[in-house]
Amino acid sequence: MTTTDWSLLIVMAAALAISWIKNRELTKKAIKIGYKSFVNVLPFFIVVFAAIGLFEVLISPQAIRGLLGGSRGVLAPVIAAVLGSIASGPPAAVFPIGRYLLDQHASVTAVATLLTAWVAVGTASLPAEIAYMGRRFALTRWAVTFVFSIIVGVIMGWLL
Repeated sequence: MTTTDWSLLIVMAAALAISWIKNRELTKKAIKIGYKSFVNVLPFFIVVFAAIGLFEVLISPQAIRGLLGGSRGVLAPVIAAVLGSIASGPPAAVFPIGRYLLDQHASVTAVATLLTAWVAVGTASLPAEIAYMGRRFALTRWAVTFVFSIIVGVIMGWLL
């Protein structure tokens, strides 16, 4: 564990201790809620880590670099936006994938685009959105967030 990890752990333990001293019942309730949230999200993380394991076996670092690396130019964020927009799952599940892609030399631009598209675009929910919000609204929102995810990725790549 890094110094940052230990620092965060100490701060969280101190906050928990203060909360426990101030109101034990409320702290117990918060711990139960946190535990239930953890149990609910755990299957997604298991799937994500299994997917990363499959990526390591099935997709070579050279292929990732070729698709999402800086040498791909404008196509890397577009490919990342497509991949992110068709993926589904909780937003936190994409962060380990993003880290893995960065470790395999995908560009920051592509990874930031993937993260943004995963969270914002939501192709999987598009049919429900059309049913409730209307075709024009849903498709306009989808197109704007798709383009926006690429813009965010390019800005992040430029900044980092």
